[in-house]
Amino acid sequence: MLKVYGAPYSRAGRAVWMAEELGEPYELISKNPRTGETRAPEMLALNPNGHVPVIEDGDFVLWESMAINLYLAQKRNKLWPSGVEDQALASQWSFWVMTEVEPPLISILMNSMFLPEDQRDAGAVTKGMEALKAPMTVLNAALDGKEYLLGKAFSVADLNVCSVLGFAHYFQFDFAPYPNVGAWLQRCASRPAHQKMTELAQQAMAA
Repeated sequence: MLKVYGAPYSRAGRAVWMAEELGEPYELISKNPRTGETRAPEMLALNPNGHVPVIEDGDFVLWESMAINLYLAQKRNKLWPSGVEDQALASQWSFWVMTEVEPPLISILMNSMFLPEDQRDAGAVTKGMEALKAPMTVLNAALDGKEYLLGKAFSVADLNVCSVLGFAHYFQFDFAPYPNVGAWLQRCASRPAHQKMTELAQQAMAA
């Protein structure tokens, strides 16, 4: 059985969403990155970086959320594009969102919510919001006239990009200037697997 290590409200939520999309039994093993659980010896044996998510798929261990989701999509042939060009685009969008979108998102979250108030930098929030304009414009243009990134069908490319952009809802990012992105996010978030991941994340945060 597939094992997913991590907290579903963290980056591990991406792997949980993918596991739900697979439609097969899996085990979610809670590891809170904020309490040091991800750096326990047994976790460092799985990922020496001390981060989650990590998966165990039989004897195979893999870390890094985008690698996990691309692997599971291809291995299970679920949400995996059929053509080599679309497969390359799935990787392109997965790498793009990690390099262009996640860094400013995390900076905004840290300096508006998670750091102690005396350590927060309002300037970093302003800078992060400004930095998001360019990639949001790119994504909005890419979705023009399309339901999903690769066309009419939801794929791992959409899951990976949406899973990162989901962090923007924590600070009520205004998607109004990017209507294609806003509509696409709603389509992705309406999927039962995403709703289940959100439910698990809320339960974990309340625990």
